[in-house]
Amino acid sequence: MRVLIVEDEFLIALDLQDQVEALGHTVTGVARDVESCKRAAQEQPPDIALMDLRLADGTSGIDASRWLYDVQNVRCIFISGNLDDETRKVLAAVEPHAFLGKPILQHQLAQELAKCVSEFRVSD
Repeated sequence: MRVLIVEDEFLIALDLQDQVEALGHTVTGVARDVESCKRAAQEQPPDIALMDLRLADGTSGIDASRWLYDVQNVRCIFISGNLDDETRKVLAAVEPHAFLGKPILQHQLAQELAKCVSEFRVSD
């Protein structure tokens, strides 16, 4: 799968990139705010995005995920240390694939990406 990583913390983004690639997927880009997310997704459209909720420059992963969903029909796996019930309700409109808490454990990421692969194969 082609995976876009949207995470403003450099070391977390680097770790996610290493994990995604170790699982045999391609990272199409790493973005740190809404605008760089849009640019990266337009340059190399992803199949899925790993999305943090709080991004650089006060921007929001919620806004980035809405744009990905509305414009490119791309859904997200949300990654955050703050995944309360209210946030999950707000995100329901973009049909999240999953929610993962930080720190991200490789076996959890592998499991969720495998589910996405299976879903893509069924819809093809």
